[in-house]
Amino acid sequence: MIQELDLAPGERARFISDVHFGHAKALAREPEELAFLLEECTHLVVCGDLSETRESPCQAEGLEKRARFLQMCRDAGVQPVLLAGNHDPDEKAGLLKLQGGRVCALHGHALFKEVAPWGWEYLKNKQASRELIAAFPEADTDLRRRLELARAMSVLVPPIYTRSGACRNKLVRFLAHSAWPPERPAQILLAWLTMMRRMRKFTERFFPEAEVVIFGHLHRRAVTGKRGGRLYVNLGACFHHAECWAADVTAEGGVSIRSYTPEGYDGPAVVLR
Repeated sequence: MIQELDLAPGERARFISDVHFGHAKALAREPEELAFLLEECTHLVVCGDLSETRESPCQAEGLEKRARFLQMCRDAGVQPVLLAGNHDPDEKAGLLKLQGGRVCALHGHALFKEVAPWGWEYLKNKQASRELIAAFPEADTDLRRRLELARAMSVLVPPIYTRSGACRNKLVRFLAHSAWPPERPAQILLAWLTMMRRMRKFTERFFPEAEVVIFGHLHRRAVTGKRGGRLYVNLGACFHHAECWAADVTAEGGVSIRSYTPEGYDGPAVVLR
């Protein structure tokens, strides 16, 4: 569940997250729209949620688009590295250690034992979720068990995308799904406000040797620590109502980020280290 990778001199790894091929709210409708991300890099690391692979109406489309994307990587001579997210828990690796662990990448759902305490999968199945968490008492101290818990929680119940039975009116249905009960938006806001603090504690506990930590999951891009100390980068999401970065890491230790959409890069690279 933990993969290691070392870049040779001159090699460059590019990190993206939360593309969500197959989801109705994904910005990239086809893999070919993201072909520009394969330029000028030797490795492409997807920090989870490349597509929907859990049993759902989106599964077949997600699997097909993931296969096409991987073929694009191979055709471009780029090595893909896919990390497991809560939407694609069938991936084997939950954490990537790059350059001897100086750079660590993960999806980020393991930050929460519930995976997504704001998600309908949890809100409608709290008791089953609590029982599953209780079955992993080592998850507070053992990284592998924590990653195993994240995977098990991700497949505990089928995905819930919309509360279609709530009302025929699309606006009312959207509000019922997104803003009710009040616990749901409150948990989202809390996760956004505390995500960097949570990741700092998670890193200190499980991989304190890391100098750079790259993750996603929360659909809210952010950077902290760029002026010194450990660097944390949340890549955001290529998703409606969200923004995303591609992060580049070189064998020599350079780190930069660049904003993008399916139309291409929409700003210059920003050097962080």
